Amino acid sequence: MNSTIYPSKHVSSKGIFALGTTRFKWYDLAENLADISPLDISNAKICIENAVENFQNKEDLGFVILHRCGKNYLLLVCTWRSENELWESVYYDGSGTFEVWDRNTIHLPTYCVWEMGIVYHESQSWKKFLGTDRSEIHQQHYLDDLFEGKV
Repeated sequence: MNSTIYPSKHVSSKGIFALGTTRFKWYDLAENLADISPLDISNAKICIENAVENFQNKEDLGFVILHRCGKNYLLLVCTWRSENELWESVYYDGSGTFEVWDRNTIHLPTYCVWEMGIVYHESQSWKKFLGTDRSEIHQQHYLDDLFEGKV
């Protein structure tokens, strides 16, 4: 049995990242949020802007988690595709730029214990949205429902 105690991490909402017709809630996640630099955030946004998924041409809602893991990052780009399933693209920064994390295996890692706090909040927020007429006002309510705190 591993007796390692995992430290808490902190989540900071950075508002809405609009990319074409897709709007993402942006979350920074780190043991020390000051370790996430504006340059790293900029590089992550450039990665999403240039993604093969072409988010700017899809009318979608979702969220992004920029997770500082030691000296590297995981960049989790999640969309709902207007349904009840969460779609995800995962990138990592292991060489100074964000690259697709090729996870072409049968049994995949999903969310770590820290990311799950954000995902839980987002799933509850999205479930509320699904129970509405999905009008612009309800889309805005979803986008305004942000999470911050310790996970």
